[in-house]
Amino acid sequence: MSAGLVVERLTFVTPERRLLDGVDLVVSPGTAAAIMGPSGSGKTTFLQCLCGIRRPTSGRVVIDGTEIWRLREDRRAAFRLARVGLVFQFGELLPELSAVENVMLPLRFLGWERSRAEQRAHQLLEELGLAHRATAHPEQLSGGEIQRVGIARALATAPALVLADEPTGMLDEMTARVVAQLLVSIARQQGTIVILATHDPIVAGTCDVTYRLRDGRLWPIAPEERQEISQCS
Repeated sequence: MSAGLVVERLTFVTPERRLLDGVDLVVSPGTAAAIMGPSGSGKTTFLQCLCGIRRPTSGRVVIDGTEIWRLREDRRAAFRLARVGLVFQFGELLPELSAVENVMLPLRFLGWERSRAEQRAHQLLEELGLAHRATAHPEQLSGGEIQRVGIARALATAPALVLADEPTGMLDEMTARVVAQLLVSIARQQGTIVILATHDPIVAGTCDVTYRLRDGRLWPIAPEERQEISQCS
């Protein structure tokens, strides 16, 4: 079983401000946590520190029992490829590849045989309701379809952790809810942790727990407060 995510005293300081100020967070496998906050609050920086892209000023990040900032850069990149899935705001699919080929990509980088990678990719696309779009290229897909392909790609390696940075920011409300629910439900089935950064309380409501990033710290939002925010949005 995965050891989950442990963040201890995570700090990120720029010359202008302290974006992260001793953040602590523990998330168990199969749990989805939403991080809410306006643009500029540090959500993206937090995710980048979690996955080993942006080095924090201080603090620890432990994913699946591995303290990632103790790894050399090449080993950190290899760990990220195998154990961390990333979902981006605009999908970030390669336009020259079909949907199924985009999902296969991380598996091929990990050395999977083409037939095995293709089988896994088709399985995920089917789970996300996109079996009929497997051969379509990104320009032939809707915004919601692009995001679902991006989710399938992030989940392809059965990672310990999936980080989603405003994954529904460019979608309409109904599509955003569907995409977020699909991400969370499939991740739960795989025992994967999801950290979803969003400014949308409806999307945050699909997660198990919600935090507000404010003044560099994470503050838990109670379920009743989440419901009030959703009703007012």
